[in-house]
Amino acid sequence: MAHSRTSYVCLPCRASYKQVYGSRADERRCPRCAGVLIHAGSAFAAPPRRDAAAWRTLTLLLSAGIGFHKSCCGGPGYRPRSRHEVRERKLYARRSGEPLARALLHRDVPWERTAR
Repeated sequence: MAHSRTSYVCLPCRASYKQVYGSRADERRCPRCAGVLIHAGSAFAAPPRRDAAAWRTLTLLLSAGIGFHKSCCGGPGYRPRSRHEVRERKLYARRSGEPLARALLHRDVPWERTAR
């Protein structure tokens, strides 16, 4: 039986680890700082450690509960990659009343719905 591997992330260390996915009684810990690892999903690709802006964006996504899980079509779908894209979607969420976690997943922000 094949075990699926998924990514777990330590945001303070800017590190990602592939581990076998499954239920474990203990929390997964970062081997560098011993902090709790966050489950990012099997379709996650970590940005370079030196790319601080990408890690800030990733922190916002994971904190909002948005992971990088494979769907039936092969990938996790759209995720913002820059601070500009995040700001644009946060503004849209504030103006439209749509939950931030859902607004962050829009490839194109549907401004026409909120324009008056």
